[in-house]
Amino acid sequence: MAPSATDNGSAAPAARYEDGAIIPQVELRNVDKGPVVVRLSDEELRTGETRWDSIQEALRYYHRDGFVVLENAIPDEIVDGLYKQMCADNVRFVSMPNRRWNMGETSGNISQRPPMTAEFMPQDLYANKHLMRILQYVLGPRPELRFINSNVAVGGGTTRQATHADVYHAFPDHQFGIVVNIYLQETYPENGATELWLGTHEHAQRDQHVPGMSWIKKEYMDARAQVRPPLFPRLRKGSMCIRDLRLWHAGMPNRTDQCRIMVALDYFARWYQCPMKAQLPVAMKPVMEQWENISLDGIEWIEGEGPDHRVDHLTVPFFLNMTQDPEEYRVHTEKGTQDRRARETGQYNYETSRGDIKAGVNFWVPPAAAST
Repeated sequence: MAPSATDNGSAAPAARYEDGAIIPQVELRNVDKGPVVVRLSDEELRTGETRWDSIQEALRYYHRDGFVVLENAIPDEIVDGLYKQMCADNVRFVSMPNRRWNMGETSGNISQRPPMTAEFMPQDLYANKHLMRILQYVLGPRPELRFINSNVAVGGGTTRQATHADVYHAFPDHQFGIVVNIYLQETYPENGATELWLGTHEHAQRDQHVPGMSWIKKEYMDARAQVRPPLFPRLRKGSMCIRDLRLWHAGMPNRTDQCRIMVALDYFARWYQCPMKAQLPVAMKPVMEQWENISLDGIEWIEGEGPDHRVDHLTVPFFLNMTQDPEEYRVHTEKGTQDRRARETGQYNYETSRGDIKAGVNFWVPPAAAST
């Protein structure tokens, strides 16, 4: 039993059964096509208690698709406040030397650290009670929070990312890590809704990747598109998108004049022994230690400079290592992304070695669109 989950739920309707199975009474959307949205009740949002029916349905569609959405899990005022602050931060960050564009500046997709103070790091976002109860049934007890960042699609982007999966090392065949993306505004194709290839977490073979890269080979995309082509979902602000790290996806350009911000939080099973650490101000330690159902073993507590030891979150280096090998980390510097090869050769060619992203080769194009 997940700690704090309710046996009967708050204001739960009377149970109904069919052929020996309970019929979950949960508000769902996009069940057939996906991605499935599990909308929590206002009572669940108010009390922080998750009904078993909601947990069952979230797990059902997560395992089917490698992706499921929790809606109405975070109060709107928390989402709105963070969006306003991160938009203001973005004005400063895009001109800083340590900024990091994802797959090129023309994509308009930038990795930006969220603010790291108690005001903007509530439990509702980072260890959301509903979310953690679901993650425990996928990753085991007290999943480890090890990555904190965001993808900001700034207005005016002109290119997209290649279709890829976040992991391409010798990873296990079963779930070991999950990224939770939280949209801070309504998201739709025009402002950069993420391309999703639902169900590809079950087909995560290393030979599907371009050698040494996260990108997916053309022949695998073409074959998968015949079974289940990609989607670009419209999602409400505050949606918590639970995605298997092995799932194919891609960032899309934002063609509006407003930032589209998606917080990215990575949680890992404790048995996986991920060496990655997320840096956070030591002032947050006593706050986060009060949170339930989450491990903080993946946090490195840091102090800033000056008399108040304040940490400027926009200067914290981008650091990534989803493997199990401590030497496989990547850190962004003013020279570029320093990966293992750069440390051995002194050549910072991680981004330039990516090459041009070609339509129909590095991302799938529907036949009708390809012929026009």
